[in-house]
Amino acid sequence: MNSPHSTPPIPSRAFDLIVVGSGAAGLYATLCLPAQYRILLVTKDKLRTGSSKWAQGGIAAAIAEDDSPELHLEDTLHAGAGLYDRQAVEFLVNHAPEAIHSLLELGVAFDRKNNKLATTLEAAHSRSRVLHSQDTTGRAIIDILTARVSERSNIHILSQAFALSLWQDAPGAAIQGISLLWENQIVWLRANTVILATGGGGQIFAQTTNPPV
Repeated sequence: MNSPHSTPPIPSRAFDLIVVGSGAAGLYATLCLPAQYRILLVTKDKLRTGSSKWAQGGIAAAIAEDDSPELHLEDTLHAGAGLYDRQAVEFLVNHAPEAIHSLLELGVAFDRKNNKLATTLEAAHSRSRVLHSQDTTGRAIIDILTARVSERSNIHILSQAFALSLWQDAPGAAIQGISLLWENQIVWLRANTVILATGGGGQIFAQTTNPPV
C-alpha cells in the first residue's frame, strides 16, 4: 500500500532536498532532516521492496560497558585486511551508538535480555556488539522507518521513478536537482541538495540473494 504522500501527482517541480533511494539509508537520512524542509523521496519501485528488509544479520555498535569505538575500529580494520576506507570506518564506528539510540527512539524493537539491549559476539568482533531484532533485523528497521516517513507531511514519496542524472549547468558546477524517468517521461526536478542513497551492486553477480530491484 502506498503512503498518503505517494504518487501521483508530483506536487511541485522544486524541493528543498531530494533523497534518491528508499532503503534503510535513504529512509533514515530523510527522517534526520528538519521538518520544515520540503523533501522528495524517490524510489525506483515501491517502498519496502529494496534489499534492506532482507537483511537477517544484526547491526554492530560499541554500546556495551566493556566496549568502545576504538576497539570497534581496531576489529573492523583487522577484518578488512587493507580493503577499506579508514575515514569511512572511523565515521561508522564513532557514530554507530548514536544511530542505534536514534533507531530506538523511532521505535525499532531490538532484542533485549534482562531489560537491556542484547548483543552477540559474531564474526571478527572482539566484543559482543551485534544487535538483532529476532532474525529479521532488516525488516524490523524498514517497517519502522517506512511508517515514520509516511507520517511526515513534508515528505512526498515518488514511486516507480528511475533516477537518470544529476542536474548541472556545466561540468563541476553546483548540483541543481536531478532528472528522472517517471511514467515514460523524463522529468527534471530542482533541489538545493540531492542525497544519493542508492545502495550497492546487488545485481552485479549472476547468483545473488538480493531482490531484482
